[in-house]
Amino acid sequence: MAFTGRGGALCRSVLRLGGAACGRRAVSHAPALATSGLVAVWRQAGAGRKLMSNVPDYEAKYRSKLLERAQAAGVSTIDELKQKIGDEAAAAAKREQVDQNTAAQAAPGADAAAAAGKSQATQAPQAGKQSAGALPPNVKTLDQIMRLDLLDGKNTDEIGEIWRAYHAGRDGVSAVIPAAAYQELMAVAKKNPLFVLPLPRSEGVEFFFLQFNYHQVHFTSLLEYKTATTNARPYLTLTHYTDLMDSKGVVLMRGEIDTTTRHVDAQNAQYLALQMQQFYVTGGPEKRRLLELFNQKPAEFDYRALVDAAAKL
Repeated sequence: MAFTGRGGALCRSVLRLGGAACGRRAVSHAPALATSGLVAVWRQAGAGRKLMSNVPDYEAKYRSKLLERAQAAGVSTIDELKQKIGDEAAAAAKREQVDQNTAAQAAPGADAAAAAGKSQATQAPQAGKQSAGALPPNVKTLDQIMRLDLLDGKNTDEIGEIWRAYHAGRDGVSAVIPAAAYQELMAVAKKNPLFVLPLPRSEGVEFFFLQFNYHQVHFTSLLEYKTATTNARPYLTLTHYTDLMDSKGVVLMRGEIDTTTRHVDAQNAQYLALQMQQFYVTGGPEKRRLLELFNQKPAEFDYRALVDAAAKL
């Protein structure tokens, strides 16, 4: 299970949007997609702005789908569905907190994130030497992807070239992240494990919900999360491999797209990964403030300010 229930309450309190509008929202300005290829290195990329008009009513567009889900959930209206989802999200968040407290009491003196490891706590880990121990068992470890012994005589640039060449032409994104940048990312994510990002679409902006889970970051649409919460499908998953962080000073990232839904493509994935980098590490105080407001003071969060900030790459 990739997502926990906490984001549902934040979706309601932060965006203050109803129904399908929590997934997409019409705006007058949205950042244009970067046109370069895969994310090769964590560097700031230029992007313009794109004027969007004649945006359709997404509440009406998804009304029939939401009504079907309402009936399946045993309620008759969209408002009742939203209330039911909100109650379930709040209950899930409460259960998660209880589980974490119970685990911490059962293991006095242990790190809270480690003690609550089995409860799917939304905690970003301390960046370590080996990533395998902090990844789900179904995720390939770095030594299953490449021969690590062959990298002993390689420098950072050569490793980056090998990593990029391996992912060239694949359906996803990849990056070579400096160790210092990744350590900062993890430090910020530990305090701010959840966020929303606006993804430009031809007909407006679609909001995506992201959640850190140790060395992975899962992305799904807010519409998907609001209607499915903990069962939401991750449309994009970024996995960070820290095996070479001490020896080579880099962390290798690969982003895998859900091939069953194809809700995002490689260009969308690139944009979301770049925006995450901006708000968590390189984007400056304005973007960091929005990230912290979302996690720590959601009542003060303004999605319009988010869209404006995202346009400034």
